[in-house]
Amino acid sequence: MIFAIAGPPGAGKTYWIREQIAQNPQPQCYFAPEINGVCIDKTCLATEFPHLHILSRGQEAELLTLIESGVNVYIELPCYLELSNFEPLLNNLDCQRIAVLPATPQNSEFEQWSDQIINGNSAAAPSQELWESISDDVQIHQGLLSGEIIDWASLTVFWFELIHGAYGQVIRAKGIFDIVSGESIYGDFVFGTANREFVALDLPIHTSGRPERFSGFEIVGQGLDKQGISQTLKDCCLPESHIHYYQQQMQHDSLARETEVLV
Repeated sequence: MIFAIAGPPGAGKTYWIREQIAQNPQPQCYFAPEINGVCIDKTCLATEFPHLHILSRGQEAELLTLIESGVNVYIELPCYLELSNFEPLLNNLDCQRIAVLPATPQNSEFEQWSDQIINGNSAAAPSQELWESISDDVQIHQGLLSGEIIDWASLTVFWFELIHGAYGQVIRAKGIFDIVSGESIYGDFVFGTANREFVALDLPIHTSGRPERFSGFEIVGQGLDKQGISQTLKDCCLPESHIHYYQQQMQHDSLARETEVLV
């Protein structure tokens, strides 16, 4: 089976896909035609499902090969791109079009596009209403932070300011950040819902040098101060000297704990 999934930001598209993958032991594939290499959902799914085939834009040939082999495929369409952009791909596939919506649809473009409507995150209904009201003027700001280590305290201040309108009207914000503890953490915000705590991804603790894994952010909204967002996040990044100092401390503490266990 091939499923194409679309919906407004924060409706629960990836959550629905995650449920389907968890319930099905057969080989499966997740394809996300993201832009600019910002692959937040893909990274989260990869940590939860190590055997999941994960493909990106430019890997359409591999996608077709997996489809021919009978693998279940989930194609998540970015909310910030026109649905018509994906018609050349979808028209060549025998797929079921799924719209994940947080509230009762009111003749939305997703309803007209879909074969089936799934009730998504009902708490995100305000986000759908806001999305529909500004859909002609929506902005997206994405950025890569791979190799950077973020100061945790500075990140929490930035995130609080971001979701409370200091950088414009935010409908949806999510990001993966490497912090000085060595953890890779995931942040997720949807307009109209309570702010969720950052959660650590199931990835190895990084304690030496700069991490080579993905980190980055994606913000959808209106009137976004993109330059301000980028500059603030840049200011949150630790310099080389601080990274070396903190990692030396972690390695020293780890060695001390191992010594205590041996004694």
